[in-house]
Amino acid sequence: MQRPHRAHRLIARLLAPFAIGAALAALAALTGSAGAATAQAPAFPTRPVTIVVPFPAGGITDMIARQVAQQMQTDLGKPVIVENRPGGGGQIAALAVKRAEPDGHTVFVAATEMFAINPGLYRNFSYDPLKDFKPVTALAASPLVLVVPQNSPAKSVKDLVALAKSRADGVNYASQGIGSIGHLLGGLFGDKTGGKFTHVAYKGSAPALQDVMAGQVDMMFDPVITTSPLIKGGKVKALAIASSKRSPSLPDVRTLAELGVPGLDAGVWFGMVVRSGTPDAVVARLNESALKALKAPEVASRFADQGLDPMPMSPQQFGTFLASENTRWTPLVKASGASVE
Repeated sequence: MQRPHRAHRLIARLLAPFAIGAALAALAALTGSAGAATAQAPAFPTRPVTIVVPFPAGGITDMIARQVAQQMQTDLGKPVIVENRPGGGGQIAALAVKRAEPDGHTVFVAATEMFAINPGLYRNFSYDPLKDFKPVTALAASPLVLVVPQNSPAKSVKDLVALAKSRADGVNYASQGIGSIGHLLGGLFGDKTGGKFTHVAYKGSAPALQDVMAGQVDMMFDPVITTSPLIKGGKVKALAIASSKRSPSLPDVRTLAELGVPGLDAGVWFGMVVRSGTPDAVVARLNESALKALKAPEVASRFADQGLDPMPMSPQQFGTFLASENTRWTPLVKASGASVE
């Protein structure tokens, strides 16, 4: 093998310090870049996290938020507090989050209505669920069940539809309120099956179900979580479930699709968002913590007891889901003619 020329060796020796210096400079630059990236990643959380709920304490949304908050507190190493701000169709709670610092320390946990129905229902609405908030994850869902009074002559969906077609005044159906998911689904059911279905709005599930049990109204669509105890206790009859699959809480109740009425899959779902502008790293940390909470045995057990199905999602998946739900429900609200000042 030919030996390197003497001049070449000399040049190599002269350039060696510069090569080492260049390498060290490059390494320093890389280290500096990594350090800068690390410095830019926000520390989270640095103080207590507040979960704002648009309903009073004791309701289903409040229960979900508190179950998840308890687990997240352990995971995040900071207090996670649930704050109830009911009223205005969720606008009071939503605005509190919208006006908070976009740093992930204020979180909004709400249901279908606040994210997909109320923006099209209220004539003057103060937030846009897709633009003003950043999705973290869905949390849980509870499908709707079609229930009738225990002494109803309708023993099946087929019987109920026959009554709606045979009676001059048809049948009436209760809902949780104007523009509620029970109102919209009841209207869709009537459109799909024919006959006359008259809507009767109540202020929440509890008074509506009371009148179903008393036979004052003929039917109602309400979540598994509230109807399951009444069904099992013989207070009302379940004719069908508005879901793509049967509920583990009510395994003997067939779906509407099984009974010949497809395309009516609906339920109440609950999700978690933060203010738009919150750093992606913070959203990712909240998502990670919330998904850990949903997997906790205590949470899974409590959800199962309540007829809730966990809905863990990535922020991207939940964002797509939110957009699809808005696309789905907004035209139905407009078609129903329902509106609230």
